[in-house]
Amino acid sequence: MNTLRSYAFDLDDYTAFCNYFDPDREFIELNQSAIQAYLQHISRRGLSSKTLARRLASIKSLYKYMLQKKLIRVNITKGIKTPKISKELPQYLSLKQAEKILSLPVGNDEKSLRDRLILELFYATGVRISELVAIRFMDIRMEEGIIHVMGKGSKERIVMIGSEAKAILRCYHKLLHKRQITNQAHYLFPPLRSYKNRKNNHMAIRTVFNVVKKYLRLVSDDEKLSPHSLRHTFATHMLNNGADLMAIKDLLGHSSLSSTQVYTHMQSERLKKIYEKSHPHGK
Repeated sequence: MNTLRSYAFDLDDYTAFCNYFDPDREFIELNQSAIQAYLQHISRRGLSSKTLARRLASIKSLYKYMLQKKLIRVNITKGIKTPKISKELPQYLSLKQAEKILSLPVGNDEKSLRDRLILELFYATGVRISELVAIRFMDIRMEEGIIHVMGKGSKERIVMIGSEAKAILRCYHKLLHKRQITNQAHYLFPPLRSYKNRKNNHMAIRTVFNVVKKYLRLVSDDEKLSPHSLRHTFATHMLNNGADLMAIKDLLGHSSLSSTQVYTHMQSERLKKIYEKSHPHGK
């Protein structure tokens, strides 16, 4: 849904620019210069190479579709190269920051326990936000210390939970039991408001994002940090403590090792900074 919204926004932005760029010419009569001018225009706005690449991909998809429908005779996007995307290292919390954020939600009411459990599960399991909200009680194996999660491409995997997560889970489950949220098919994180008509809903992803963002701002001034940063924190701390890269790949649900290898690059960057700071000839 978010991807569709992004593509729609991209195409709206492009067509609005075309109306300004050449108001006397029909859209289907525009040539390559319109696209190149648009890319230069958004480049000057300081958008990242990743955003530029997505904008161009949206435009290419549009012209490909118009060609298939015979609305145009030539695909003018052919030959326009996608800008090289510079790989940014993932943002993550230090061990001290991770310990602090997990201690922030104080209290034994449902909201406090819910927030504490959300933060704990992100850090303890490395799940994605979409995977977290989709967890149902039937997916949790408390005695075994595992949760079954459904990842990208409907691929199921197992993530681990420790004693801390189990303790919070038990307390939180007791409170949900009082709200008669007891069925195994119920979501672990239902909306906090009254359980209207016994409908089985889960918290909105946006709500979870805002909850986590609130606590992240209390431990760091880095506005780039997001719930996904806790996934990166999970992987980074695992690797720093000697975990096998293949095991991290499986726990994160990556389809290929190349996605996980970014964390080894992060280790190299960290060691480089330590060397430059500590060695007399490191500058």
